Amino acid sequence: MRVATLQQNQHQETPVVTPSPCREILRDILHRPEMAVWVLLIFGFVWLAYQPITSNAQTILVTSFLGVLLLIMWNMKRVEQAPTALARFFLLLAIALAAFISFRYFSWRINYTISYHDIFSFVGALLLLGAELYALAIYLLGAFVNVWPIHRTPPPLPTDPAKLPTVDIIIPSYNEDPALLELTLLAATQVDYPRERLKVYLCDDGGTVQRRENPKLSKQAWQRHLELKALCERVGAIYVTREKNEHAKAGNINAALKDHCSGDLVLVLDADHIPTVDILRNTVGFFLRDPKLFLVQTPHYFINPDPLERNLRTYELMPSENEMFYNVIQHGLDFWNASFFCGSAALLRRSCLDEIGGIAGDTITEDAETAMTLHGRGYNSVYYGKPMIAGLQPETFSGFIVQRTRWAQGMVQIFLMKNPWTQPKMRITQRLAYTSSVFFWFFPFARIIFFLAPALYLLFSLKIVDAFLPADLLAYALPHVIGAIVLSNILYGHTRWPFISELYETIQSVHALPAIVNVLKSPRAPSFAVTPKGERLEEDFISRLAMPFYVMLIFNVVLLIAGVIRLHVVPEDLGIILLTMALAAVNLIYALAAIGIMLEKSQKRSAYRIPTQWVDIPATLRVGEEQLPVHVVDISHTGARLRAHKGLPLTEAVTLNVAVPAWGGITVTIPSRLVRRHDTTDGKWELGVLFQPETLADKRAIVALVYGDSDLHETNQRQRQQRIGLAEGFAFLMRTAFKHATENFRFLTRIFVRHLRVRAHRLFAPLISKKPAV
Repeated sequence: MRVATLQQNQHQETPVVTPSPCREILRDILHRPEMAVWVLLIFGFVWLAYQPITSNAQTILVTSFLGVLLLIMWNMKRVEQAPTALARFFLLLAIALAAFISFRYFSWRINYTISYHDIFSFVGALLLLGAELYALAIYLLGAFVNVWPIHRTPPPLPTDPAKLPTVDIIIPSYNEDPALLELTLLAATQVDYPRERLKVYLCDDGGTVQRRENPKLSKQAWQRHLELKALCERVGAIYVTREKNEHAKAGNINAALKDHCSGDLVLVLDADHIPTVDILRNTVGFFLRDPKLFLVQTPHYFINPDPLERNLRTYELMPSENEMFYNVIQHGLDFWNASFFCGSAALLRRSCLDEIGGIAGDTITEDAETAMTLHGRGYNSVYYGKPMIAGLQPETFSGFIVQRTRWAQGMVQIFLMKNPWTQPKMRITQRLAYTSSVFFWFFPFARIIFFLAPALYLLFSLKIVDAFLPADLLAYALPHVIGAIVLSNILYGHTRWPFISELYETIQSVHALPAIVNVLKSPRAPSFAVTPKGERLEEDFISRLAMPFYVMLIFNVVLLIAGVIRLHVVPEDLGIILLTMALAAVNLIYALAAIGIMLEKSQKRSAYRIPTQWVDIPATLRVGEEQLPVHVVDISHTGARLRAHKGLPLTEAVTLNVAVPAWGGITVTIPSRLVRRHDTTDGKWELGVLFQPETLADKRAIVALVYGDSDLHETNQRQRQQRIGLAEGFAFLMRTAFKHATENFRFLTRIFVRHLRVRAHRLFAPLISKKPAV
């Protein structure tokens, strides 16, 4: 084993002598003529947008620009299928037109709607303007990041195995169920790569010496230690642990790198991220082509819905929330050489990690911090967009908030402690890209201000926006809002439906804001919180985090009532009243949708099903000597749902003969039991089989069948990626909000009635049971 150069202290980095970041930025602009040209064009563009014109000219201008934007949006399928140069022209045109409309709005907004009336009104006006400027910055940074997305093809690998780099697969674990770890280990140990050049490590932080010697944790830690050690021996992996639980996930990985691993490349997988067989075949080649490459990041693909998708029943209807990041934004970041490490499903060059002391650990988002540090040293990254892991999302809203709060705190830590504008050797475009990724996580401040802003006028009569006519709304404010929504739909429409981003931000903001404030007060205070995965919900219940959203609903109802009163009392303020009431009405809809999410739906399945009806998997069900052809509808590691032309008795043991696409179509035999059957309206039969593996080879075949095929993940993901229009998106949001909020209220009513019955029984039962004296 080669001697690891990982330093003892993960926070101590190799000193680097570099010019100051400001000098690097200036050099980048001066030595790249195209960059200087772009800077001049942008300043000229902004100057042109701020020139005064008449109201009629403004109306004609923005109407024509919006018309072009809408035409591009309605023809996005054609644009995406057009030659690359033409497609990029329309994308650049859409960004330019939408940005121009927004600049026109802010020119009017700053010059005509802000003035001093009193200190409270002025502070409120500046807060609202600040929130809008923040939204504009994120909007423009997002457009910049995604102006030129690239999609890569894996380079071929050499046919001689000796020319391939050695790879260590590292699976850090803390408290995950051994059954879940077994799936990941089985998949990792059968990744398509020469056996002699591949090692798989399970890095167990739940069975450390520190935990085994803790009287309160000893029994559980020893049991986990012995169980996982035996599991690794059984499947062909290497079990490692360490002395102490220090620096969370980063410390766990670094301990394995220092004491055990020796590979040229390191594939990091979360404990619940089950890899496909081709994950190394599709990623290793990038490192052979570029000696300065430190990272190949791949998407995180999830086989279960997040709490919003599960509780609103949208998982099979619309794209998942993470798809916008992994299917669009990362491709855009990749163009700017700014795609960053996302903690899992990523291949890293070991020598680069050694150079900075291993995985960074100054913040609780060690992945992005590590990437930015290495980008700051002049190394390159690549994003390959094919989903090659199957993972789990948090099942409950509280688990979701734990995860997102950690991300928000970590990114704010990076902004404060390792700001991209202080990193050496970064190009200005990389700094802008990282700024977009980090600065986004301040959204709770803007979202809360937008929520409270209508109240400042409707309840407290603060003049946060100078009174103006409805015509001003139509000429400036409305085109800005529509242009931003249309551009978002053009850039992300196939992975994020209109108005859904705002819903995700709403449900996170209330709980993430206090955590971010704590980071601003004490940047080093946050600690790493493990995201709960694999939870089973035995019954429906209201989330313990629901109360703020009931308050939000009541608050906005009060605001709308106050707005109606003001329409009668001060009709001369029609413009500002309509604006604030419209904001309150939108906030009300989001509050209703959030309340619908707070009713946690039961989830009793031990394994999530993966749809297979979109692909052809040859299979037969064998009963005795009979072979019954079947179509595989969906599948999990515990069983499958099949369709056949006839039914079978439930008592019979069966054998499923099925081709495994990940193994090139090789047919395997899986011992099973028929547990469910029913006839369908088209004359077919639907059969449910429970897998009953008898050997380790059976388990390997099941894992390869269910999780080994990246084409299946890609096909399932593509099925939900469809665009819808703005009106359709808003109607979907309203329909979903009212429907599921009503479910929530009905559930609360049932609980309240049940509570009243119990109280009445306790109160009157003693009186009823007393017998009259004889």
